[in-house]
Amino acid sequence: MRIQFILVICAMIGFSGCALDRDVKQVERRLSQLEIENQSLQNKIQRLKTDIESRSASENSLRDMYAGQGAEFQSYKEDISRLNGRLDETEYRLNQGIGELTASMKNNESTIDHFSQTVSENQNRIQRIENFVGFEPGGESSKKDQTKAPAEEKLSEDELYKVSKQAYDRSDFETARQGFTKFLELYPKSNMADNARFWIGEIYFTEGWYQKAILEYQVVIENYPKGNKIQSAYLKQGIAFHKLGETANALLVLKELIKKYPDSNEAGIARKQVAQIE
Repeated sequence: MRIQFILVICAMIGFSGCALDRDVKQVERRLSQLEIENQSLQNKIQRLKTDIESRSASENSLRDMYAGQGAEFQSYKEDISRLNGRLDETEYRLNQGIGELTASMKNNESTIDHFSQTVSENQNRIQRIENFVGFEPGGESSKKDQTKAPAEEKLSEDELYKVSKQAYDRSDFETARQGFTKFLELYPKSNMADNARFWIGEIYFTEGWYQKAILEYQVVIENYPKGNKIQSAYLKQGIAFHKLGETANALLVLKELIKKYPDSNEAGIARKQVAQIE
């Protein structure tokens, strides 16, 4: 009986040992599975963190972009506002200018009529001087006009100078040259003789005949040293020499002008010319 009991106890212990070993193995398998699942969860958590960080960075970038666009949009609004202000100001000034121009045109209607009358009178005077000096606009001399001008066609000193200068001002250089030449023939002692001679030089200068212009300026310099065209004659003569490539003569004349008339406007221009030439 005792032996049987002992055997039963041993059988129970053996069975318990087998059961315990199975449980241990089962627990180990469960732990291993849990570890695998835990590692999988850790990986998922890491991926989620990375995804969240990436989305956060994207959101920050979008916020920065939106903020920059907002600032740029505000800048555009300010520019548009300034442009609108300028447009309003321009429109106001344009309307004001149109109003002033309209008023000026109305006020000038009578002036235009008067000017037309003056032009007509000047044309008559020019025709008289052309006939007087034997010159026709077509470029040919008229034998009939060269024979003898009627007494009533003879122009006074002031009138002959005036119509000649008017011809010069409207760039009718041939008529002006003929008029000034006739003026010097008729009135060589006139107070305006130096001016007439100077304008002849200016005509030659404008037409590119620099040698002839230099000679005319020299007559002004030598014959009218106290006239009001002496400084201008020095200046234009120096420039004419420079146009011809005669640098030494140009510098000589311009420096002479600076020396004799240092405070004149012409001397100021001469200094700039000398600086450019040298």
